[in-house]
Amino acid sequence: MSEGISYKDAGVDIDAADEIVRSIAGIIAETWGDEAGEEIGGFAGRYRPPWDRYCQPELVACTDSVGTKMRLASLVKDYSSVGADCAAMVLNDLIIERARPLFFIDYIAADTLQHDEVVQIVEGLAQACSEAGCALIGGETAEMPGFYQPGDYELVGFGVGIAEGSPEESARPPAEGDVLVALGSSGVHSNGFSLVRHLIDLHNWNLDKTPADLDAPLAEVLMRPTRIYVKALEQLFAEADALTAAHITGGGIPGNVPRVLPDGLTADIDWGSWETPAIFDFIREAGGVAEAEMRRTFNMGVGMVVIVREENVDDALKISDERGIESWAMGTVRESQ
Repeated sequence: MSEGISYKDAGVDIDAADEIVRSIAGIIAETWGDEAGEEIGGFAGRYRPPWDRYCQPELVACTDSVGTKMRLASLVKDYSSVGADCAAMVLNDLIIERARPLFFIDYIAADTLQHDEVVQIVEGLAQACSEAGCALIGGETAEMPGFYQPGDYELVGFGVGIAEGSPEESARPPAEGDVLVALGSSGVHSNGFSLVRHLIDLHNWNLDKTPADLDAPLAEVLMRPTRIYVKALEQLFAEADALTAAHITGGGIPGNVPRVLPDGLTADIDWGSWETPAIFDFIREAGGVAEAEMRRTFNMGVGMVVIVREENVDDALKISDERGIESWAMGTVRESQ
């Protein structure tokens, strides 16, 4: 007698999905401290916040994705960095709000989930969360045949942090004369990949080839993961009296620095204060992209801009250097014209 049509016949293999969960359980648990987790496979993750360390604790939350960099990962069949990208986009935003990242949850969807690819993604998520001192407490995987193209993945992250909400702990706003300190990026990070992919198709770039002035094949350079700035910013806030910071994501430096400046103030950027990394020179020259478009699309070598008082610049540069992050003074805050 026939067993009838199954879910697997429709493109969803429950047994394979269960095997993926078993494979990533140990990876996830490695990010747990005393506050997080009891088991993998429940309906929700658990976390015990350290309420007693704060006078007026506030929870801070944000969400983000890797965007179309996932399409490039699919093209080159390398998912080893995109998990870190996803976590970095969220965790770097949390720390700007002076929120210590507590826990992270992910969502991974595809036409068909491939075991090794999902494991690569989760390994990247776990590595980034561990670097930031954040617990990866769970997530969701979804097979959606016919909804996504074969080989495509959707990767989204959601993070929660805790911040001190008492007025005496609030950040002081920047003022005229304060200095913009740039923290170097690790590469393109996770923004501008719709333009990158367009240029790849338009110019038929060979991703396996190493262009002049690059230190590795083009695919490898483009896929380098987003830098995690959490611990560096924690130290900059605590020891260099940093006032605020801007995460340089979509919109580049011109689109993100103004977001952290009070009305009436603007950023006077010295665009000649640093040497643009070679990957951006390649995109501009080989792709035929105007400089203004480059600046509003890519980070141009600056992953984070920290604003400090002039007397604290040397401390900020020293802290960044000790953490292995290239840094430099890139401009000042001044009154708007």
